[in-house]
Amino acid sequence: MIAPSTNILHDPDLLPALRELFSQHPAMIQSGCDTLSRGLFVLRYLPSRPETFQVEAALEALLVEGEILR
Repeated sequence: MIAPSTNILHDPDLLPALRELFSQHPAMIQSGCDTLSRGLFVLRYLPSRPETFQVEAALEALLVEGEILR
């Protein structure tokens, strides 16, 4: 099993923030990484806007774990 929280491409708060965002705004699952990055910051799930590549890596981890389907 992959341990996504140890991935150096994202901070440890990113995965929980994405999970919370998707639970409260399920339509956001269809959004691109740049939109998700902006949304995580604007909707105050994170104190600063994550880099797009960090969001992409976190989404990949959630896909691998089967937590989201795209």
